[in-house]
Amino acid sequence: MKYLMCNLKSNKTLKEILEYKNKLKDINKEGLELVLFPTSIYLPFFYDVSYKIGSQTISIYESGNHTGEVLASQLKSMKISYVLVNHFEAKETFENIILKIKNATKENIRVVLCVGEKNRQTMDETIVEVKKEVKKIFTKLTSKERENIILAYEPCWAINEKYDINTKVIDNIAEKLKKEIYKSYNFTLPILYGGGITTNNIKDLAKLDNIDGYLLGNCANNPKNICKVFEIL
Repeated sequence: MKYLMCNLKSNKTLKEILEYKNKLKDINKEGLELVLFPTSIYLPFFYDVSYKIGSQTISIYESGNHTGEVLASQLKSMKISYVLVNHFEAKETFENIILKIKNATKENIRVVLCVGEKNRQTMDETIVEVKKEVKKIFTKLTSKERENIILAYEPCWAINEKYDINTKVIDNIAEKLKKEIYKSYNFTLPILYGGGITTNNIKDLAKLDNIDGYLLGNCANNPKNICKVFEIL
């Protein structure tokens, strides 16, 4: 299974999101799972779509009086299948990351866990930093919680930026992460790539052996781009 995940962030008015939804109404491809992450207030409008919907946020609380929070049980009741955790723009604390993963897993919502180096550096330095980040999180989780995760490798410095993507480096990092996780926890998890993806460089990214999908940001704001990516994948 390949994944195409689209983070719409805080973009679009009500009129724009309904137009966006309409343009994607017939999109479908066997073996490719489309997951759309609209702004939280628009989640109800996607209750009837054929593709999967994810939430950009989830509460650290399971229940109770917490104004402004979006509980895991509420998301599940709306058929939400995925949730983003630890996206660079969300500025999560380590403690909150763990709580969110646990809450999502209890409701069988798949976690898309974003990891990546903060600053541009060598490939070896990146591998060390990202492995350390993953280990720190995974040691606080049960086997069920770990296996509920899809990793999204997103170099923080590449988000919202245009740069020349080195596909060999990305594939190597994903390969090393998969081997390390299998060695430590005896399972293989999917790894996505995100950061600076366009309709042009997706052609090269689609050829990578160790990347199981893609997390689009700004590129996903135009539904025509999603259709183009579908054709390539």
